[in-house]
Amino acid sequence: MSSGKNDVAETPLRRKSSAQPANLGLFPGAPVVRKVKKRNFLCAVDGDGGDHKVLGAAPFRSLLERDLRVLLGANAGIAHYAIEPHVLIYYIPDGRGGQEKHEYVPDVVCRYRTGAVVVIDAKARFIAGRPSWTRRQPHIEEAYRLDHGVPFLTLDEAEIRAEPRLSNCQVMERHRYIVPDEVAMLRVRDALVELGLPTTIATVVRTARLNDRPGECRAYTAVMNLALAGEVALDLGRPFCFQTEIREVTP
Repeated sequence: MSSGKNDVAETPLRRKSSAQPANLGLFPGAPVVRKVKKRNFLCAVDGDGGDHKVLGAAPFRSLLERDLRVLLGANAGIAHYAIEPHVLIYYIPDGRGGQEKHEYVPDVVCRYRTGAVVVIDAKARFIAGRPSWTRRQPHIEEAYRLDHGVPFLTLDEAEIRAEPRLSNCQVMERHRYIVPDEVAMLRVRDALVELGLPTTIATVVRTARLNDRPGECRAYTAVMNLALAGEVALDLGRPFCFQTEIREVTP
């Protein structure tokens, strides 16, 4: 008869993961560590972004990644982020009592203004459902949570491209100042104090009484920049228009 000592294989002790660089790559000038061909032909549509919150270079490997970063840029709660800034070394049990070593490079690592950090992967549904990913994803999530104290999120196209949020964020980003219009910002802030919140963009435009050139609305652009800075909040649940509600920022 069996003694029972070897009837059940022992679960191998979990090996701690590591990240290079150890600070997850959140520092000015953070390099892109993923090694890819100069152009990822036949695999994805890639390019170079002009993200204003990025700490280093800003390549994207797919249009889904590009759209994700529109959301991050328009999110006033996010201070900055780094693109593919570190290599995570983690382990998966091999079923024979040992552990396989694996490497993972995240798409984005974000730091919120509160100091919290989150790691994000933009993953198309057809890729997220493959066994090669579903086998690894829980171990990657566990490594970040247990060893580095940060959450790991996988977002697909349904979450990233939800409308009208994405289109509204694109509008906000298009209106982002390169050279600030200080007069417009001052007049719009004064109008918001006079009117109180909530109010609408149209009401602020009338109250601010700014002189506009044909095809421009300085007060509208100023409102977008106040929202980007986190001074006010806009209703992202409906397509932006002059009746869009301007709200107080909730904690």
